[in-house]
Amino acid sequence: MFRSYAALDEASRLRKAEKVVKILSRYNDLSRSRILDIGSGSGYLGRLMRQKAKKYIGIDFVDERKIKDFDFIQADALRIPFKNNSFDIIVCNHVIEHVTDQKKLLEEISRLLKKDGICYMTCPNILWPMEPHLKLLFLSYFPKKIADAYVRAFGKGREYDIYPMTYRKFSKKLEMYFKLENYTLEILRNPDYYGFSGIYSVFSVSGYFPDFLLKFLNNFLPNWIVILRKKSYS
Repeated sequence: MFRSYAALDEASRLRKAEKVVKILSRYNDLSRSRILDIGSGSGYLGRLMRQKAKKYIGIDFVDERKIKDFDFIQADALRIPFKNNSFDIIVCNHVIEHVTDQKKLLEEISRLLKKDGICYMTCPNILWPMEPHLKLLFLSYFPKKIADAYVRAFGKGREYDIYPMTYRKFSKKLEMYFKLENYTLEILRNPDYYGFSGIYSVFSVSGYFPDFLLKFLNNFLPNWIVILRKKSYS
């Protein structure tokens, strides 16, 4: 049975939408871009993107939109009903950890991206102590059967059906299909500019760290933001 973990509150979604737009605007002219948002959730990013993009389309497995003034298709992220090379930008924000066939998701993104297109993708860190969806300490550390029992014991559902990764595993999967830029390192150097607070503000002094130390620190962050390009792009 499908279980939604979408965050639907207005304040946090608006902040998130502004962050995504700020990052994407550094790569593409949004006013000339066709954008696909896989897992469009509440719709607050959709509203902002619709105002800035040439064309914005949101898709999700279920329709949970609070904002509905943009094009939306209810569809499976593993079978997206568009032709090859259809989009300049694809947003895949905290989706990959909810998909069992992650390889198929990446193949779909690669199929849909134009040759010079980019994908904005995020993923949570399996090593982060507080599981971000169910708010249970060390949940992602446990084997599946123990994690399922932990979830049931705290009345959080029947099973733990989320698949976070280490950065090494995450990047290895992505690099099968894409050239990867870990934008998290840029955010660590200037979290205030991108509107990141909390743990990223704690790490704001990391902007003075050498690259090798930043890359080591990257392994222990709560999540990562990466920009992907097709391998055929040069």
